Amino acid sequence: MSKRVIFRIDQGDFEQGFSVTLTIKENGEICAPEIKGKLAPATQIIDRYNDWQQAYYSWGQSHRWWRRRLEVPDQINTNYSSADSENNATIYASQFEGELNDWLDRSDLGELREELLHTVNRNDSVSFIVQTDNKELQRLPWELWRLLKNRYHQAEVAISSRSAPKKGALRSSVKILVILGSDDKIDIQTDWTILREKLPNDELVLVEKPRADEFREILINQPWDIIFFAGHSSTHADGNDAKIWLNEQEYLSPQKLRNSLEKAVRNGLKLAIFNSCDGLGLARQLETLQIPHIIVMREPVHDEVAQKFLNGFLTSFAEGASLHEAVREARDQLRLIENRSPNASWLPVIFQNPEEPPLFYPVEESAPELGKEPLESSGSRAKLKKIAWCGMGAIALCTLTLEIYKIIDLRKDSTLASGISLGEEILSEKNTTSEKQAGVKAFGNGNYSKAVANFKSSLEKNPNDPESRIYLNNAKTANNKQTIKIAVSVPLGSNPSIGEEILRGVAEVQEEINRDYQINGLPLQVVLANDNNDGNLAQAVARKFVKDTSIFAVIGHNASNASTAAAPIYKDGKLAMISPTSFANQLKEPSYIFRMVPQITFFAAQLSQGLGRAVPNPKVAICVDNVSPDQESFRNEFKYVVSAYKGQHIDLGCNLADPNFNPIAVVETIKKNNVNSLMVAPYVNNLPKAMELFKAVRESQLPIKMFGSPTLYNDKTIEWGGEAVEGLTLSVPYFPDEREKNSFRELWKTELNTWRSPMSKDTTRAIATGLQQLLKSPQPNRQELDNILRNSSFKVKGVTGEFKFTSNTGEREFLFQKERTDALIQVKNGKFVKIE
Repeated sequence: MSKRVIFRIDQGDFEQGFSVTLTIKENGEICAPEIKGKLAPATQIIDRYNDWQQAYYSWGQSHRWWRRRLEVPDQINTNYSSADSENNATIYASQFEGELNDWLDRSDLGELREELLHTVNRNDSVSFIVQTDNKELQRLPWELWRLLKNRYHQAEVAISSRSAPKKGALRSSVKILVILGSDDKIDIQTDWTILREKLPNDELVLVEKPRADEFREILINQPWDIIFFAGHSSTHADGNDAKIWLNEQEYLSPQKLRNSLEKAVRNGLKLAIFNSCDGLGLARQLETLQIPHIIVMREPVHDEVAQKFLNGFLTSFAEGASLHEAVREARDQLRLIENRSPNASWLPVIFQNPEEPPLFYPVEESAPELGKEPLESSGSRAKLKKIAWCGMGAIALCTLTLEIYKIIDLRKDSTLASGISLGEEILSEKNTTSEKQAGVKAFGNGNYSKAVANFKSSLEKNPNDPESRIYLNNAKTANNKQTIKIAVSVPLGSNPSIGEEILRGVAEVQEEINRDYQINGLPLQVVLANDNNDGNLAQAVARKFVKDTSIFAVIGHNASNASTAAAPIYKDGKLAMISPTSFANQLKEPSYIFRMVPQITFFAAQLSQGLGRAVPNPKVAICVDNVSPDQESFRNEFKYVVSAYKGQHIDLGCNLADPNFNPIAVVETIKKNNVNSLMVAPYVNNLPKAMELFKAVRESQLPIKMFGSPTLYNDKTIEWGGEAVEGLTLSVPYFPDEREKNSFRELWKTELNTWRSPMSKDTTRAIATGLQQLLKSPQPNRQELDNILRNSSFKVKGVTGEFKFTSNTGEREFLFQKERTDALIQVKNGKFVKIE
């Protein structure tokens, strides 16, 4: 499948700015809502381009042999010394590129940028088109836009001014008209040599220095698929037309060739290549004649650059790359000679009809061996092409092969946006090091070996950083032709400690998978997202994950309010979400939604029973917050079971989510009601307020016992609460044994004071087990993964026991009740211990 991104720049000017519309198409159909934006005023941008152009012209004059016959325009100042001209061109090029990106950065393109990053993956087969009538905007080398350079390494940008009915693909037998025009002081015979070497089996018809009438006759009397011109050319000063020199005396413009070229288009012309100077005027005129694809040079070009481009372009195009990919790869080749020809890579430009599908040169396909999948080569060269070797008896086999290839070719990166990262953005500032910063920069630039080295160095300084470990694992596999991806959404901004507890479990399993056995031979990459435990942000993250077809499942979210908010989006988008930590009753669903921990009411009942055994005639004060639906369920179930033990419960009206929460006032209410127990059930983001309450209770020297929900089982409870939380009793879904604690301590250099890391380990292990089965399935897709996870025969051997998921609710179910891992724990001497 291929995507096309069109930036339509409408009315405006550099004084007032321009309006922009983003349109994204997949296989010719609009696949995302159109987004509007605004380019800021930029009165200096053309001046900066002209500064570079003058320096470049000066360099070109001193080196001669341009493929150009007109004199340099009067407005172009070439009064530089030969020694200075190349240096000036480099300096002004850098200034222009900086000005271009500063302009785009300060423009109102936020929503446009976000939709692009959500919908188009980093390594998608994608073409970009800037559609505008403004001649100055057409001059700009848009491929320098930092967004495209950094995010879409396979990208090439074309220019367009109008849409037209599409003309379609090249014919299977390509016929190419090669015109070698005036060669005064230039070498164009080398172009002909390159064409014959790269296209030896195609029909190349050479015409050298034709007369104007002869050229017209050749154009209209035979059908041509491609026209190639090498020689002298230039654009008129007004930028609207151009000239090509057919011989030493005659030149023609597209205007004068209008009727002949229109007939050539009707006869099947798909591509015109002008390997000559200053071709923007040519392209503008040819586009009005509805030639689907045009390649020109935007400024004067020297022989070496023209020939280097042609050789690189034809090498890729003839081997199966799309037109955009072939130009991009040829542009990369030009960068190799920029030490002697400044900014050579800026010169090639594509003009095309935005309605045209990607253009491919017909390539004979050899039959792949049965049983072997086609492999993707550099860029996005493998295109799921027609497999001619499929006979009637092999149709089913071919269909299956194509479907599997489409699904498991997951070399694409995630739809990256701010707050979502595969390795190019730090989401948790808690464990930032200079090495980690260097690692994400290298990752974003595609220098994965450097990223690996930097992430390793960061982990040596700070081994307790799961974000760096996941990015390290991602970088190690980033150059693989195929990977398989999952995503994790946790609170890394508002509550990074909780988020990192979850990520440690994910990182351990990812590392184990990639080190030992992979998933059917594919390494696992993990996309990270920060949702801040916020329902609205969780929904936004969910929408991005659903759109990203390379993501097969999601681990998340942490808090129940985030999970319940996002769940309908995953369900509608048919993407499996497994929460390792959310307790809310609302998460019971018959499809796509799974939960690792029991309902919160189970823990409320368990804690109430423990309280009933520990406190005769319990009189319990209850303090929760009303932000999280699971804590409200906890309160209600706790009340019911306390009553069963003939105890009393006192509702203090204590709401930890109240911005005016006052722990001293709560203590005074506790005193008035003469309670002997306190139960606190905080939302995870309100842990600091819970600690304030415990400290206020201890400072008042009240002789009461303290109880809490599973949320309080984490290292911050002991770190922040100190002596105030001694004796605190909790009901938790899992408590690790000493062997697991020692293993955790060895890897992370810290204590395992949480149930979240083990639960996220088993969540990751469950997804990996499901994917292992999925990739053996005749229908390896997201929907089938949901079926696998809910199948009665599906089971996982995890650190928290052997389990499966209930088919009609998605809840974890232990295979053997004796293996239940939930427990009552208590803080003793600054550590969590299990109550036997």
